[in-house]
Amino acid sequence: MSKHLKTLHSLFEKLHNIKVDSSGYSLGKATILKVFNATNSYTTEDILARLTLIDSMYSTQMSRRYYGLEELAKVLTEINQNKPLEKAFMDFLQDKSYNPFIIKGKKTNLFSEKYGIGKNGEDKGQAVSLISKYAYFETEFRFPIYDSIVREMYPRIWNYCGFKEQMPEIKANDMVSFIEAIDLLISKLDCTDVTYDTLDRVLWYVGKIYRGNLSLVLSMEEYKAFVKLYSKNKGGFDVANADLNSLPIPHDNIVYDFFVLAKELKLLDSKP
Repeated sequence: MSKHLKTLHSLFEKLHNIKVDSSGYSLGKATILKVFNATNSYTTEDILARLTLIDSMYSTQMSRRYYGLEELAKVLTEINQNKPLEKAFMDFLQDKSYNPFIIKGKKTNLFSEKYGIGKNGEDKGQAVSLISKYAYFETEFRFPIYDSIVREMYPRIWNYCGFKEQMPEIKANDMVSFIEAIDLLISKLDCTDVTYDTLDRVLWYVGKIYRGNLSLVLSMEEYKAFVKLYSKNKGGFDVANADLNSLPIPHDNIVYDFFVLAKELKLLDSKP
């Protein structure tokens, strides 16, 4: 096993044993799950409440479209009437069939449909990211999240591991190619602690640090310490140039491990 694979295995093992932390990511996740449990019917109103919260906390920007959240809530309600949403999403992971998600009276499905309109009445785009996040909570974290950060970090982790097999293509707004790519990565990582949930967290945390967006990665106290330390830096915090030994985070905190990995990935990117 390569050094980099051993590093990732250790990280996933630590993450598997951590149940709660004080980051905005964990608080947001717990809040959304609580709302899912409290709104336990499948009326359009309950589904709309869940979607609105996810859209707000994950910044998927659906609320900027006119009627987008309402349209999506109605489609999910109709799908649930034919097949419970949890089962539909779990079956989709296995059979990759869009049949349970076909929208009545249309040729589109849940993932390919366009939701909402613009100010001038023009159709807006798909909502794959928001739908995948809804499925993630509907299945209690057993569905992968389609996200720009995950798509950005996927090739970096693949190259970091040095896999000889050609990296699979993740087509834009295509849940089937995304799931297949995620499943292949999990298989290649060959670690019992890697799940959709833990992989999402590693890619998301490391991606946020890679971008220099730290607010949801750190607790408020940690974030204030970072601001004090790096406020004079032109362009803000850049993990590639940061002295990791000076980070205001204990070295036995798993968040420190995320910073280490983010720096390694960024330095690899800079190599010719």
